[in-house]
Amino acid sequence: MAREAPYSSMRVAARLANAFALDLVKLAGLGRGVVDGVLMAAIRQANVAQINRSPDLQRAYATLDQPPPDDMRRPVSISAIANSLRMPFETARRRVAALKALGVVVATPRGVIIPAALLDTPAFRHAAEAHYALVRNLYFRLRAIGLLDDLPRPNGPPFNPEHPPVRLAVRLSSDYLLRLAEPINLHIGDLVSGLIMMDVIHANTEHLPDSEGGEDGDWSPGRFVPDRLRQPARAAVLSERLGIAQETVRRRLARLLQEDRCERVNDGYIVPSRILAREPFVQFMVDNQSHLHRLFAGLADFGVLSEWEREILALRGAA
Repeated sequence: MAREAPYSSMRVAARLANAFALDLVKLAGLGRGVVDGVLMAAIRQANVAQINRSPDLQRAYATLDQPPPDDMRRPVSISAIANSLRMPFETARRRVAALKALGVVVATPRGVIIPAALLDTPAFRHAAEAHYALVRNLYFRLRAIGLLDDLPRPNGPPFNPEHPPVRLAVRLSSDYLLRLAEPINLHIGDLVSGLIMMDVIHANTEHLPDSEGGEDGDWSPGRFVPDRLRQPARAAVLSERLGIAQETVRRRLARLLQEDRCERVNDGYIVPSRILAREPFVQFMVDNQSHLHRLFAGLADFGVLSEWEREILALRGAA
């Protein structure tokens, strides 16, 4: 179990995790926007659930050159995916139909899969390598704020640095991403509004250094990053960043305003400290520490973290 970190570190970790999750869903959608990105990540993870449960299979299909074949992929029904994402069935059905028309997913009598052929294309391989780099970068940023000091010692053999376990890291971090989606759907009410609110928070704080997490002591609003440091997010920018129609973004922001989940400031929107200090958001930040610990403990078990650390030491030695 993760040792409880200082409140300021947990707030920074939540900020980093929020940005990380948004980057992952953009990559997962292969240019189709964040909603399809979450949908495709959920389908992909459901297809390889048996691999995720088996350390031997994780290692067997760890690298970019080892995509699991289609007969290893378990189809998943549209209703199961819609339920897992708390997405209306008709919305999920319509989006999956569009993905099928593009050849991104394939229908079988038992459900849909994302086929191995797609996951071995240059576009996917490029996205997977970028995904892997994001996981690595997150690890070192979290290490720098002391969040992962209590990770267990690696107990698995190190990987070959010439063939990094890109697919393995994508699978483990996609599990983390989908765990992050659960409280968003639960407390915000729908995936699209949740993603928009996530990006408002990201736009408000992405300029802040990792040393800026507010004050320790408790979770009261006055301990958070001051609202004067938050940069307002404009609807047009959110639309472009998320791949969601501008009118949809404006409509969802109006609803979030009405529900007192954000504030209008000048020509943009912020999620102020008084809202972030509410129980659901605080619980998210506390739970996020455990989710991050689980992700990186899993990577440690497969020798990924020890190799990353070795690479850093080698670079320092060369300098």
